[in-house]
Amino acid sequence: MTDVAQWIDLSGKVAHVTGGAKGIGAGIATALSMAGAKVMISDINEGGAQDTAQQLGCSAMGLDVTDSTAVQKALETTRDQLGSLDILVNNAGVYQGYGGNVGDIDDDTWRTLWSINVDGLFYCCRAAASIMVEQGSGGRIINISSTQAVTPGVGVTYDGSKAAVAQITKALALELAPHKINVNALAPGPTWVQDGAAPEITGTPPNWTGNPLSDTVADRIARLPAGHWGDPIEQGKAALFLASDLSSFVTGIYLPCDGGWLTL
Repeated sequence: MTDVAQWIDLSGKVAHVTGGAKGIGAGIATALSMAGAKVMISDINEGGAQDTAQQLGCSAMGLDVTDSTAVQKALETTRDQLGSLDILVNNAGVYQGYGGNVGDIDDDTWRTLWSINVDGLFYCCRAAASIMVEQGSGGRIINISSTQAVTPGVGVTYDGSKAAVAQITKALALELAPHKINVNALAPGPTWVQDGAAPEITGTPPNWTGNPLSDTVADRIARLPAGHWGDPIEQGKAALFLASDLSSFVTGIYLPCDGGWLTL
């Protein structure tokens, strides 16, 4: 019988995690590194990526995912420097300040968010798929969506982009399955990514913005079945499942890691 530990052992695998300088991306990079993968962390904040990589004993580089040429070069560099590209985690994205009422969203706000959350993810998927197909050894692509792809809460800009990520994931899963490349979406729920400890969830909605969608988010957080905020390492554990042999027969799914958010 196979040792269960072998199912989560990523020794010999190479992972690239975008947006890995902090928050959920850093949590995912930590989990993959702990499982034995050689990890390349990229982020538009190159200094932050270098700091996190130093703590984990990983590699790092600066990357603006909206630059398709830079994305192609970055993933090729990961392959060339670390020996292969087996796992891609598309975590780079923006959230704060991109919601609000539709009438208040100008063209630049809309395009900035979509260029990062959707265009950048597509560029990374395209480059990684090309490399993985050429390698011929399969691979894993993990796209970070959100529970707000299903239950809107911030506004049409962010929520729409994360719904697009979920559908892109399904389409790519079908296309790349013959190449033994599994493509899945991880959908974090309320996850505390700010400095310091997460505030206690008391059952009273926090002071929010007054926007109807945001008020809905506040109410859901107050009633979260798990009773506490998630943390980046919990998202990292879910990503490890999708990156490892534990999920060898899993592709095209939307996996909430949300403390029960979507049950409400």
